[in-house]
Amino acid sequence: METLSHDEIVEATLEHLGGKVGFRLFKNEVCFQIAEGIFAGRTYPLVPFVGDVQTIVDVGANVGAASVFFAMSYPGARVYALEPASLPLSILKQNVEPFANVRVFPCGLFSSDKTLPLYLGRNDSVESSVFPTSRTGGDCETIQLLAAREFLSQQGIARVDILKIDTEGCEVPILRSLGSYLPAVKLLYVEYHSDRDRRLIDGIVAETHALWRGRAELVHRGELCYLRRDLVPAESETHTAEILLPLQ
Repeated sequence: METLSHDEIVEATLEHLGGKVGFRLFKNEVCFQIAEGIFAGRTYPLVPFVGDVQTIVDVGANVGAASVFFAMSYPGARVYALEPASLPLSILKQNVEPFANVRVFPCGLFSSDKTLPLYLGRNDSVESSVFPTSRTGGDCETIQLLAAREFLSQQGIARVDILKIDTEGCEVPILRSLGSYLPAVKLLYVEYHSDRDRRLIDGIVAETHALWRGRAELVHRGELCYLRRDLVPAESETHTAEILLPLQ
């Protein structure tokens, strides 16, 4: 990835099957590391045997690294990219412009419609949150959040095949709001921002999804990839050792 910096933005050149595409991102180490992890396939690992992907929803799209990655990986799918913060939203729109299969929405999702202050991240916009944390500063802007289930319904989305949520603490309310949409999701990529949220997320999806991949960066921060249970490879392709009897 070749880069040319100007002011606080970096212009990168990405190569994919359709040729080269420009990608803009903030000029800081946090943004560089996040983009590199996404485009290298580490943050949102692809699952080759998951097919017929038609609808992808990227909640918390930031500058669009995940949306572009998904658009390139699933060119036949429609990608819905949601980002409520004004500055990353402006860069997101530029980054996805070459991809006709990406639609951008200037909002976030939540359990209900809300207008809230967004506390801006100290190091990068990816750290911005509606909850003030050690990663946010004193500056904030007002953003619009929409009820997750109602948003999908209003867009005429009957089924979500891939759902990615990285919203700096809003993941649990969003998942709970999605209700009947969740069981049909083939791949769920979700970042957690507290140990409590990690346990709650697992409980919400436990009946319908199995943890396929995961990375615990810190006690209170990590990335999870859930696979719908009926898509998990048969026993012959995996190794399971369960102790079903009490050890006495």
